[in-house]
Amino acid sequence: MLSKRKIFVLTFLLIAGLVLPTAIRAQSLSGTTGLATIPTARMQEDGTMSFGTSYFDKKDQQYFEGTKNYVVAYVSLTFLPFLELVYRVNKPLYYHVHNYTVDQTPMARLRLLKERKYLPAIVVGIHDIASTTGWNTVHFNATYVVFSKKIDDFDLHIGYAPRIMKALYYQLDGPFGGVAYSPLTSLHLYAEYDSRYVNAGFQYLFLNHFSISLAALNFNSYAAGINYKIVL
Repeated sequence: MLSKRKIFVLTFLLIAGLVLPTAIRAQSLSGTTGLATIPTARMQEDGTMSFGTSYFDKKDQQYFEGTKNYVVAYVSLTFLPFLELVYRVNKPLYYHVHNYTVDQTPMARLRLLKERKYLPAIVVGIHDIASTTGWNTVHFNATYVVFSKKIDDFDLHIGYAPRIMKALYYQLDGPFGGVAYSPLTSLHLYAEYDSRYVNAGFQYLFLNHFSISLAALNFNSYAAGINYKIVL
């Protein structure tokens, strides 16, 4: 049963999203096209380049064993238009080691099927493909397939991420899914299950190129991000 605190956080996120001024393809806080942290089978418009940064509260995070808040920065490119490539870096805050720079996370997504009247879109993807120092420094690995189907104003997503590559931590591990609702063309409200926790939040597009995101992770920690998109 949801505690009063969790109910308050969810209510705040929904109200905050609705009072913002007024079709956006949501960019996840992790850098791929998606919801809060999970990828979806949606793709950006062909030739879209995206730049963004996100902040993650350390609570319930596997990165650095949950001891450090961290930030990510990413750039993504969608082309052909069924291929999305993402280069992301992660850095814990207030971690001062002279030889530590950033943790690099390359990602790639391939659309196998575009959504049709009775069929969902299908995308396969891989995150944190490799590390120069071995599997024990791979913190965000995932290999997955995800299905997406739009029904009226709702966008439904379901996927599965098996353990194929060896890694220290897995961003996705097993079944995951989510739903997004768009009361306005520039606004997404969403809830997701990221294979460990239930998260909820919103993303809002403004000035045609910028979007802001706010999410409650496991309803007891937070993540926020800003993104800028251009079509080449």
